[in-house]
Amino acid sequence: MKSKIDNKAFELMKDVYDKDDINISKNYYLGNSDIHGTGAFASRNIDSKENIGTAIRTRGLDNDRTELGKKVNHQFNNNSYLKKEGRDHNLYSAKKINKGSEITANYKNTPHFIDSDTKGYLELD
Repeated sequence: MKSKIDNKAFELMKDVYDKDDINISKNYYLGNSDIHGTGAFASRNIDSKENIGTAIRTRGLDNDRTELGKKVNHQFNNNSYLKKEGRDHNLYSAKKINKGSEITANYKNTPHFIDSDTKGYLELD
């Protein structure tokens, strides 16, 4: 059980941690997508099985998508996948992603609380 001090520290840092614009590693940037609207793109070469960043943060009963989680577009031939670690879901590269390539995930392989509708997303070869 957390102490009152731990809970107070968490509450003080929660607002900083939960801001969408915080991404310490900056493995990605946002740009216009050929797939759908705005997408997340690799800002450097990303090796296979590398942690790209947190896509979903779970706090209590709330599941909140981060900037990265909101902007990763769907592809059945995806180059990333979600992995639950602790309470959060992090996005990992399924294969090498070259700098400038769009980071994609298969929406059919997401947690039950994420909309898995793939209509409106252009499948690229």
